[in-house]
Amino acid sequence: MTAEKRFHPFAALHILRKTILVYLLPLVQVLFGRNWEALRAALLQALALFALLSLISWAVLHASRWQLDAKGDLLVRWRLGLRLDRTLRVGAVAALTIDRPLLHRFAGASRIKLYPAGQNRPMTLYLTRQDAAWLADRLLPVEQPSFHKPRGGEKLALAVLGANGLSTLALLALAVRQSRSYAPDAQTLAFAHLSQLAAFAARWLPMSTAWLLVLGCALAGASFARSGSQVAHYIVWGTDTQLGSRGGLLRQYEMRLCRRELNYADVRRSPITWALHYCPVFVTAGSCKPELPLFVWREGTDLLQELLPDIALPPDAAPDICRRSLAFFLPSGIPLGLCLLLTAVSRYTLPALTVPLLIPTGVFAALCAAAGVGYRREGVWLRNGQLTLRRQHRFHLHCVCALHPDLCLTAAQSPWAVAAQRTNLTLSFPGRLRFKVRSVAWSELKFM
Repeated sequence: MTAEKRFHPFAALHILRKTILVYLLPLVQVLFGRNWEALRAALLQALALFALLSLISWAVLHASRWQLDAKGDLLVRWRLGLRLDRTLRVGAVAALTIDRPLLHRFAGASRIKLYPAGQNRPMTLYLTRQDAAWLADRLLPVEQPSFHKPRGGEKLALAVLGANGLSTLALLALAVRQSRSYAPDAQTLAFAHLSQLAAFAARWLPMSTAWLLVLGCALAGASFARSGSQVAHYIVWGTDTQLGSRGGLLRQYEMRLCRRELNYADVRRSPITWALHYCPVFVTAGSCKPELPLFVWREGTDLLQELLPDIALPPDAAPDICRRSLAFFLPSGIPLGLCLLLTAVSRYTLPALTVPLLIPTGVFAALCAAAGVGYRREGVWLRNGQLTLRRQHRFHLHCVCALHPDLCLTAAQSPWAVAAQRTNLTLSFPGRLRFKVRSVAWSELKFM
C-alpha cells in the first residue's frame, strides 16, 4: 500500500467552476434591470459567496486523499463533513486519458480520466505530472510496445492550413470590396492579382454572403490549426494487452485502451478520405469515445491488421434495398425543400437574399446526396465471427467492427417495417455507446 497523496490545487478550481452559476446568475438579472445600486449590492454578495465557496473548495482539497492499496486498487477519499469514498479495481480500468493543456503545463498539473469497465461515467482526478504518469503506469502499464509514428500528417495539415489562410485573405478582400467603394484605379490595383474565381465572387456575391464565407474560412482555419497542433509529435503504440497514443504541441494528450475492453473499431470514410486514400480509425473502450482517431490507415497497408488483429471490415457488397424505407432522406430532404421554396420566392420578392439562401440549399443538397449513399450502403454482416456494419452519418460512412463479446442487439419495427420485412437494428456496447442501422432486411439477420 502506498502512502496517501494529495490532489493538485487545480482540483479546487474544478470544484469551484461547477458553482459559477450560483453567483453569476443574480448579477445577470440585476444587470439587465439597469439598477446600478442593486447591481453594486449583488456584486458584493457575489464576491462574498465566491470567497465562501473558495474556502470550501480549498477545505475539500486539503482533506481529500488518494492512494493505491496492496492489491493495486485505487482508493479516492473525499472529506468535508461527509465521507465519500470510491474504489476502482486495477483490473476494471477499460481506458484512461491524460490531458495537459497549456495552463496545466505551466502549473505542473495533469487531468487524468479513468474509465471503469461497464460504466458510463469516468473518474476525473487532478494530479501532478509525476503522480499522473506513475498512476497510469500502475493501472495500465506499457510493456514492450511496438511504436508507429505517422509520417506526412503534419505536412498535410500545414498545407491545408496554408491554403485555407490564402483563401481567407482573398475572401476578406472581397468582403471589404463589397462594403466600401473604391476609386477605379485603387480597385483595379487591389484586385489585379485575384484569380478569375475571386473576381467572379467579388462581382456576384453580396456583402452578407462574402462576410459569411470569411467567417466560415476563419473558423475552418482555426479548426485546422487546432488539429495540426494536436497531431504534432503523435505516436501510436500497441502491446499484447493495450493500445495507446500520445502527442500534442500546445496541449499534450495521452490515451491508453485495454484490449479486452475494446468496444468497436470505426473506420470512417468520406469524399476527402477517398481522395487521399487515408481513413481515420477510431477505437473505443468502456465509455471512452476519443475526439481524435487512434491512427490514420492508408488503404492496402498492413497497419490496420498489425494494431487490430481481430478486426474485420464490412464487405463491398451492397445490401438488399428492395422496399427500403425513405426515412433516410427526411432529416435533410425537408430542410432542402424549404430552402428551395424560400429561394424561389426570394427571386421575385427579395432578390438580394437569393444568393445567401443558395448556401444552405447547397449544404442540404449535399446532405441529401450523403443520405443516398447511406440508403444504398447501410447494412449488417457477420464476417469471420465478427459483427460488422456500415452506418451513414452526415458526410461520413462508418465502417464498424464490434470487438466486445458483451453486445446487446435490439430490433425495433413499425407497422410499415413489419409489412416490408425490415427492422431498425441497434447495437449497444458497454458504457452506453450505441450504433443504429436503419431499415435492415430480416433476411440479412439470419445470424441472429
